[in-house]
Amino acid sequence: MKAIWTGTISFALISIPVKLYPATRKRDVSFHLLHKEDHSRVEYKRFCSAENREVSWDDIVRGFEYQKKKYVVLTEDELEKLPQKASKTIGIEGFIDEKELQPIYFEKTYYLEPSEESMRQYALLREAMERAGKVALARFTLKEKEHMAVIRLREDALLLNTLFYADEVQESQALSLPGDVGLNKTELELAIELISRFGAKFTPEAYKDTYRESVMELIRAKIEGKEFKIPPPPAPPKVISLMDALKKSLEKTAAVEAPAAREKEARPRPERKKRAKAHA
Repeated sequence: MKAIWTGTISFALISIPVKLYPATRKRDVSFHLLHKEDHSRVEYKRFCSAENREVSWDDIVRGFEYQKKKYVVLTEDELEKLPQKASKTIGIEGFIDEKELQPIYFEKTYYLEPSEESMRQYALLREAMERAGKVALARFTLKEKEHMAVIRLREDALLLNTLFYADEVQESQALSLPGDVGLNKTELELAIELISRFGAKFTPEAYKDTYRESVMELIRAKIEGKEFKIPPPPAPPKVISLMDALKKSLEKTAAVEAPAAREKEARPRPERKKRAKAHA
């Protein structure tokens, strides 16, 4: 991995030199845009619509549209003089319980790696946060933008999550959401039972991007000149009452669980085997 930022975690009088690495990556299939007739690459050019000609980067400025087709122009010099903290410091501003952070505020995730000389300080912050059960709220500048961030733990590493500001989060009040719709006790009990039957543990490795895999299979088939059969879409479910849907769902899970339960019951128990050997 290549570090995208280097700087220092600052906490009171403690300084921890670190490097910032992306913790995630998108693995979408990327396509080029081609001309349909001859499959040549389509290029994008900087084009002035008023003068009907291509322009160079030197002739381009940044403009903010404050009214329809009316712009105020900001120069690079003006933007650079703004009171932006272009520092190389991740300043910790306090520690909070992680449960206080709602997932909607998380933007991007990065790993923090200590430098050779800051291993001890890094380990100290990591262990102290783990024992205190806290995460760190911080502020730092990345790519000319100041970010709020949270530093938390993942195994032996410190993670840094950039956060959306409050005015960047869309509130749910604008949505049409159900209020008291008069759910009866039986419906609720059946739904809770269904949820308990679907209890699971999150194992990321068990989930695959089936769409991306299908796209790659199609690409390989076309390269090799083979036919790729696309399976028909599943039939839409029949519309039934909520109560019937709950009952049928429970029946379906019970039918799946029964063979597994019988197989488990049929297995010999290790304790009984040991006791049988002792009598022998």
